[in-house]
Amino acid sequence: MGFDLLHPWWLCLLLPAGYMMYWWYKGERRLIGARKKTAAVLRTLMFLLLICSVAGLTLKAPVNHQEVIFVVDESKSITSQKQAVAFVQAAIGSKRLDDGYAIIGTGERPAVEYPLSTDLSSTFELGGVPNKDFTDLSAGLRLAQGLISADYQPRVVLLSDGEQNLGDAVREAGYLKERGIRVDVSYLAREVGAEVLVKNASVPATLYQGETFSLSAVVESTVETSATLQVYEDNKPIAKTQLQVQKGENRLSIPLQATDSGFHRYRVEVLPAEDTESVNNTAYAYGEVLGKSAALIVEGTPGDAKWLSEALRAGQFPHRIATAETMPKTLEDLRRYSVIVLANVSGVDLAESVQKQIESAVRDFGVGLMMTGGEDSFGLGGYFDTPIEKALPVYMDLRNQQEIPSLGLMLVIDRSGSMGTDKMELAKEAARRSTGMLKAQDTLGVLAFDTTNWWVVEPTKVTDPKELQNKISGIVASGGTSIYPAVEAAFKKLQDVDTKRKHIILLTDGQSPEGDYDGLTAKMREKGITMSTVAVGEDADQGLLEKLAEKAKGRFYSAVDSASVPMIFSKETALAGKTYIEDNPFTPGIGQSKELAPLFAKGLPQINAHIAVTAKETADVVLANPKGEPVLARWQYGLGRAVAWTSDAKGVWSNNWSAWSGSSAFWNQLMTWLLPQYQTDAFDLRTAISGGKGELSIRLQQPLATGAVLKAEVVTGEAMKEEVPLLLKAPGEYVGHFNANRPGTYLVSVVEEQEGKVLKAASSGIAVAYSPEYDLPKNGQETLAAIAQAGGGRVLDDPTDVYADNLPPKWSARDLSYLLLLLAACLWPLDVAVRRVHFSTSRLQAWRAARQQLKADHHEQSRQQHVEQSSAMQGLKRKAEGATERRTGSVTQPVKTAPPKIEPASPEPSKQADSSTLSKLLDKKRKK
Repeated sequence: MGFDLLHPWWLCLLLPAGYMMYWWYKGERRLIGARKKTAAVLRTLMFLLLICSVAGLTLKAPVNHQEVIFVVDESKSITSQKQAVAFVQAAIGSKRLDDGYAIIGTGERPAVEYPLSTDLSSTFELGGVPNKDFTDLSAGLRLAQGLISADYQPRVVLLSDGEQNLGDAVREAGYLKERGIRVDVSYLAREVGAEVLVKNASVPATLYQGETFSLSAVVESTVETSATLQVYEDNKPIAKTQLQVQKGENRLSIPLQATDSGFHRYRVEVLPAEDTESVNNTAYAYGEVLGKSAALIVEGTPGDAKWLSEALRAGQFPHRIATAETMPKTLEDLRRYSVIVLANVSGVDLAESVQKQIESAVRDFGVGLMMTGGEDSFGLGGYFDTPIEKALPVYMDLRNQQEIPSLGLMLVIDRSGSMGTDKMELAKEAARRSTGMLKAQDTLGVLAFDTTNWWVVEPTKVTDPKELQNKISGIVASGGTSIYPAVEAAFKKLQDVDTKRKHIILLTDGQSPEGDYDGLTAKMREKGITMSTVAVGEDADQGLLEKLAEKAKGRFYSAVDSASVPMIFSKETALAGKTYIEDNPFTPGIGQSKELAPLFAKGLPQINAHIAVTAKETADVVLANPKGEPVLARWQYGLGRAVAWTSDAKGVWSNNWSAWSGSSAFWNQLMTWLLPQYQTDAFDLRTAISGGKGELSIRLQQPLATGAVLKAEVVTGEAMKEEVPLLLKAPGEYVGHFNANRPGTYLVSVVEEQEGKVLKAASSGIAVAYSPEYDLPKNGQETLAAIAQAGGGRVLDDPTDVYADNLPPKWSARDLSYLLLLLAACLWPLDVAVRRVHFSTSRLQAWRAARQQLKADHHEQSRQQHVEQSSAMQGLKRKAEGATERRTGSVTQPVKTAPPKIEPASPEPSKQADSSTLSKLLDKKRKK
């Protein structure tokens, strides 16, 4: 036991406090004698308590109990937890009753398996770590530090194979040692059988058509075995060979030839005769073959790009035709094409995840984008507020037209429990998008239903879309499904709305056939109200909903993939509210045509129809209709370029253009404009991955232009972008690092930019084919030994050594500051009382004398009352005896006694009552 001070310098206040007490004691004249001394003592104690409080006086006591935090590696490299569980159980069995323990599991992130306890549990179950694809031992050690209690001597025991691939556990163990926490380790043996894996693969980042190059690969093995090695270019097999794999590391070089231009992925697969895990038998490499790469034309229906494809074929522009179902869906596959054309493709058929990949390909890697018109494109295709709209130079809604028919729109949304969280969120997003497309003259109503109806938004003018969208966000899924009452309620409200067009959108994932649907749809047709239906999921009553849409003159959508619901609502809102198709023939006016001007010099053919859109503020409008609405608009979007051609590409709306002599040149010049206009082979890029980090090395082939800067970014397979800070490593050489701690594709883009203009660019990629947990073990035991050394501990083989008495002494400190403040506060009223309350000795003596006299008088009065009561009782007794003698006839001479001397006293009510009672008793005796 002992005392300590947290802030000892505050004790310097004792000197001025002592001087102040001395000065007060010498100068005090109001207090004298004992009062003055008492006040001085109280004030001195108060000063002392206050100064000790601010100085942080603490009471120290030794800590005799241990707390052990077990950090257990639960990553995939540990195939079984039996060894770790047995070690922990044996260690806990050897502890003292008051010793504590806790168990933490760690993988990519740590988790507390068992909190601090002193119980002797017989069994443990481990496995609460969410992601086991990585090992971050440092994160487990950090969490262990947070579980340390001040009432115990701390120790951390790490159980692992030492194969960390995230973080630095050695450095973290050093931090724990600095905080007085010892780190011991125990090795978990890893069982590795016959295992063959592809460590990595690489090709030159830049290639030329016809060039012969080598693909390098590293294959590791624990055994000698035969294997088949296969190489694929964009899923097309291009090489196959047999090889004899030696134990250890095998470096391979496979000769290949670059044929097709574009960005290509090379996949290397090894098929060994002996193997344990197949997940680690694949690796990827990326390279770009320079040249005019092909364009990807995506058609909504076959023939939607007939005019365009014929023109490109005539101009020998390489291209491939696909549909929304067969087109590439990943960023790395889209990156293979120089231009992507969406020819009358509905946004309902193009998942939003794919739209994000297309937008990233344009913005981050310079791929060109073109959309052509049709009944399923632009606003009619549901592209409002989508990634595709961000990339295109036009808005999907009409922002400049004044004469637009007003729309009354009712959204009837199923909010039953079967909708769940995901479907409900998509339905709300769909409703919010529809709200954003409406104008102030339009009326919106939103009705959510389960077994009852709830008007989320009563029919109201859309003067504040944000407020209405906030209300829509409050819908929560619960309850059953009752469709008919909801549709009927929406119809009754909508027929009273004063708008030129009235439309209902019904969305549900359930079944509710009860109701007079025929009668209801007949009333809708009578009132000029249309209704479209959306069946979400396979459990919806698609037959009923299709029938309702047909009878209500609307459209039916089967949204098996609920992610398409927002696009469906956008499309329906556009179809219901405005006339997006301008079908009055016209000759386009020429705007900012630039290099197309010579082609337009001899005049332009007529266009029969096009989709009405709104040009974005920074877009170049090349051709426009008489109203000024764009027919051909283009702009720069990030590294890429985008074009909007609002008429069709199959020669129906634009049949005069398809017959025009300049038709082929028109399309080929547009496609050429969409190609990157900067140097694409200016940098030598190399990528590598180690310890969950990607490394980018850049070697300049020419010095940077004056005022130019070098920028790099990496884009993941989910189109998530991260800027890569670049550091100058040597003249003309830069290096950067980025997170690559998850399996997947990482595409890298590097640009030289001057005043916002891209001068040079290059791209490459790297892939993490499998979790590093499937790598072969390296130096895990050495890592664990280094952790133990840094943490001031040792490598434990015997679990009974876990609670060994070898920890440095520890003292627990109890802060006494608040207690001292409380005592000082209690002394303050006493000090006030001593100084303010005056006590007189003579008055005290007089009070004591008066009190003693009062006690004496009371005692004498009590004695007199006792004597009087005794005399009365004796007289009563004699009278009773005389009455007895008279009855018996015996006569006894009375004994003469001297009457008691009674001093006269003032009569009291109690005495009179006693005498009256005695007299009555005596009279009663006599009568007897």
